[in-house]
Amino acid sequence: MKDKIAIIDGNSLLYRAFYAIPVLTDSQGNYTNAVYGFLNMLLKLYEQLDPKYVAVAFDKDKHTFRNELYSEYKGTRKPAPDELRPQFALIREVLQCLGICILEQEGYEGDDIIGTLARGLEKENLDIAVVTGDRDALQLVDDSVTVHLTKKGITNMLAVTPQVMEEEYGYTPAQVIDMKALMGDTADNIPGVPGVGEKTALKLISQFHSVEGVYDHIDDVSGKKLKEKLSMNKNSAFLSKQLATIRCDVPLTYSLDDFVPQPREEDVASLFRQLGFKNLLERFASFDRFSHIAPKADAVTLSYLDRSQWQPEKLSGMTVAVEALYDAALPVPHVTYLSLATADGILQIPGEDAAKWLAALSKAGLVITSDGKRLSKTVWAATGKKLPLADVTLAAYLLDPTRTAYGLTYLSEKFAVPLAENPEAPDTVRCDEGAAFVYALWPKEKQSLEEFKLDELYQSIEEPLIHTLAVMEMNGFAVDETRLQEMERELSLKADELEQSIYDDAGEVFNINSPKQLGQILFEKLQLPVIKKTKTGYSTDSSVLEELRDKHPMIDKILQFRALKKLISTYLEGLEPLISRETGRIYTSFNQMVTATGRLSSSDPNLQNIPIRTEQGRKIRSLFIPGEGYDYIVSGDYSQIELRLLAHLSQDPTMIDGFKKGQDIHRRTASEVFGIPLDDVTSEQRSHAKAVNFGIIYGISDFGLARNISISRKQAKEYIESYFARYNCVHGYMEKLVSEARESGMTHTMFGRIRALPEINSKNFTRRSFAERTAMNTPIQGSAADIIKLAMNAVQDELEQRGLRSRILVQVHDELVLEVPEAEKAEVERLLKDTMEHIVELSVPLVVDIHSGSNWEEAK
Repeated sequence: MKDKIAIIDGNSLLYRAFYAIPVLTDSQGNYTNAVYGFLNMLLKLYEQLDPKYVAVAFDKDKHTFRNELYSEYKGTRKPAPDELRPQFALIREVLQCLGICILEQEGYEGDDIIGTLARGLEKENLDIAVVTGDRDALQLVDDSVTVHLTKKGITNMLAVTPQVMEEEYGYTPAQVIDMKALMGDTADNIPGVPGVGEKTALKLISQFHSVEGVYDHIDDVSGKKLKEKLSMNKNSAFLSKQLATIRCDVPLTYSLDDFVPQPREEDVASLFRQLGFKNLLERFASFDRFSHIAPKADAVTLSYLDRSQWQPEKLSGMTVAVEALYDAALPVPHVTYLSLATADGILQIPGEDAAKWLAALSKAGLVITSDGKRLSKTVWAATGKKLPLADVTLAAYLLDPTRTAYGLTYLSEKFAVPLAENPEAPDTVRCDEGAAFVYALWPKEKQSLEEFKLDELYQSIEEPLIHTLAVMEMNGFAVDETRLQEMERELSLKADELEQSIYDDAGEVFNINSPKQLGQILFEKLQLPVIKKTKTGYSTDSSVLEELRDKHPMIDKILQFRALKKLISTYLEGLEPLISRETGRIYTSFNQMVTATGRLSSSDPNLQNIPIRTEQGRKIRSLFIPGEGYDYIVSGDYSQIELRLLAHLSQDPTMIDGFKKGQDIHRRTASEVFGIPLDDVTSEQRSHAKAVNFGIIYGISDFGLARNISISRKQAKEYIESYFARYNCVHGYMEKLVSEARESGMTHTMFGRIRALPEINSKNFTRRSFAERTAMNTPIQGSAADIIKLAMNAVQDELEQRGLRSRILVQVHDELVLEVPEAEKAEVERLLKDTMEHIVELSVPLVVDIHSGSNWEEAK
C-alpha cells in the first residue's frame, strides 16, 4: 500500500473555514474561528486518509508573475475581512507547533507550489492528495494525484480522480485550463472571452479539445456572433490560459522527510489551551503522528489523610482547598460532606463532623474553593467569622467576563490543570477530586490575575464582596403576604375588566395573548396600519402597539392588560411560593459572575427588575417591608453616578463645573445645547437634554435618539452635534475609548476590570457598531458597578464594626436598601450617606439621596 501525502491549499481552506464557522474568539478576544475550522478539516483528513506526509502551501504575497502578465489579475478581490486577517499568522503558528511543513515562495501563488510539489513527488510512488476549495486545482488530477475538493463547509469533500472528472464535469484535467481561458474567472479577474459562459466553453472544448483547437478551426465554429467574439478576443483567450495555468516549476528545495510532522509537544499543548482548543488537541493526539502532544491527563491521584492524626486547629495559617456537598436549605445551606485538600493530601469530613472543621477555616491562611459565597454562608452563620477566600470561579470570571459558565472542565482546559472527569464516581469522590483540583488551580489563576493587572480588583472589591453578598442573601427581605394576596385579587379584577373592554371594542371574544388572533383583529377586522410582519404573520410586539397607541382606544387597553398580567404572574403569583413559612422573608440570590460590565444581578426572584415607572409596579415594592424587630426600610441612591463618572473620566470642564455648582445637569445641558439661559429651559427641553445625556453614555445614534424622543433624525443629529460642540472633552474621550479598544481589542474600567471586544474591528457594520458602543459605555457602567460594590463592602464593614443590628437587604443598580430599627435610624442614615459619598475621590462630588419609609416604595 502506497504512503500518502496531503498537500493543502492553505489560503483556500482558511477562507472556507472562516465563512463556515461562526465568529469565535479566545479568552483574550483574538479571532479563532477560521483556525478552528481549518484544524477540523485537517483532523477529518487524518481520519479519512491518515497521510504520512503533510504540506501546507500559502500565497506569499499578492503580487506574482501573473500580475506582470496582466496588471488587473485578482484586481477585483476585496481585502480579507478584519476578523480573518490575523488568523493567517495564527494558523501558521499553529501549524509550526504541530510540526507541519509550510511552503510559500515569492512571486508565486500557493497553487503553483502545490502543482510543483505534486508533479515533483510523482516519482516517489506516493498517493498524492491535493486538498483545496479551488477548482483550478483540478488541472493537476492524474493517476497519482487526487484533488479533494471541498463541496460544503469544510469537512464534506469530493475526491476527484480522472474518472470522476469525466463523470462530474465532462472534460479532462488538461481542459480545465482551456475552459478557464474561454469563460474567464470573475473571482481571479481572468478576462476570458466576453460573452462565453460555461456551457458555451464546454461545447467548444468538447468539439475542438483545446483553445488552440478552437482557433485553428475558427471557421468551423457555429454561430456568427460567437465566432466574432472569439476572433475579437483571441489575445485575451491565450492570456487567460496563461493566467489559469498552474506553474509546476517553482524553485522549491525540499526532501520528503520535511513533510513528516514533527510536533513541538509543549508548545502545541500550550497554544491549543490558550486558544481554547483542548478537544482538538485530544483528537490530534489520537493519531500516532501526534500521540505525544497531549498525553491524556492522568486521573487525580488522591492521597487521603488519616483524620485521626488531624485536629481542626492544625488548619491555622494553612492554605487549604475546600469543596462541599450541601442540601438546599434556605437561608443557610447545610453541609452534608466536606473535602479539605492541603499540601499533604485530602481530608474527608462527614456532615455530622463538618461544623468544627468549618469553624476552623476562618483561621486558615487561605481558603481556596469554587463556591465562595455558599461556603461563606455556612461559616458566617455558624461562627460569625469571615474566610480568607480565593474563589477560582470568581477569578475566571474577572479574566473573561463574557462567558456564561465557569465550570471545572472549562477551568481545567484553560489553565492546563488535570481534572478527573468521571460522572459515574460517587458525589463524595468527585468532591474530593474537586478539592484537589482547585488546590492546584489557584496558583495559575493568581498568576493570570497579576498578568492582566486584575489582582487589585480581585482583592479590594470582588473577594470582599463574596462575604457581603453572602450576608445579604442570608438576611432576605420581609414580605407582607396578606397585602400581596389582596393586591393579586385587585390587579386580577382590573385585568378582567380590561379584558372584557377589549372584547367589547373588538366586537368578539378572542385570545389576547395570541399574536395571530390579535393580529387578525387589529389589522384585518379593524384595518389598522400594518407596522411590521414576522415569518408567521403580523407582529404585535410592544413597539408595534406603541406606534398604534393613538389609532384606536383598544391599543392602550391591550398594553395595560399585558403589563398587569406580567405583574400578576411574575411578581404576585411568582413571589408567594418563595416566601419562607418560617421567617416570612424572601431569599434572593445575588449573582456576582453574570454581567460583562461587572454589575450585580439577582434571581429567584429577580428583585432588580421590578418595574417602578408604573403605579402598579411601584405597588409591588410596597409589599417589601421591615421584618420583625425592625421599623424602617432605608435607601441610599447615587444621584446620576454615570454622568458624574463621565464628567470625571472625560475631564470635561463644562460638565465638571455644572456638577460642582450643584446644578440640575439636564437643565444645564439643555442650556448649553440650545443656547438659552438656565431659567428659560422648558420641561420638554430638559427632557430632551436628559435623553441626550444618557444616550451619549451608550453611544446613541441620531436614529436612536430620534426614536426615543419622537423628533426627526435631522433634529436628533443637530442635538448630538451641538452637545459634542459644547462638551468637546466628552467627544474626545469617547473617540479615545473606541480608538484604544481597536488597538488592544478590549476596554477597561477605572478600577482595571477588563472586557474583550473581538468585534471592534469587524467589517460587519452591526457587529462593529455594537462593539464601539460597548467600548464607550463599559468604562462608565463598569466603573459605576465597581463603586457601588466598594460602597456595599464598606457599609457592611461599618455595620459589623459598630455592632449595629441594621442590615443590607438588596442592591439595585445604584441603590442600597437596608432594614433598620428605630434606635439606629439616624446613625445608619449618616453612615450610609457618608460612606457612599466618600468611597472614591472624583473630580465631581458623589451625591447620595437618602430616603426611608415603612416599605420599600416609601423609601424610594
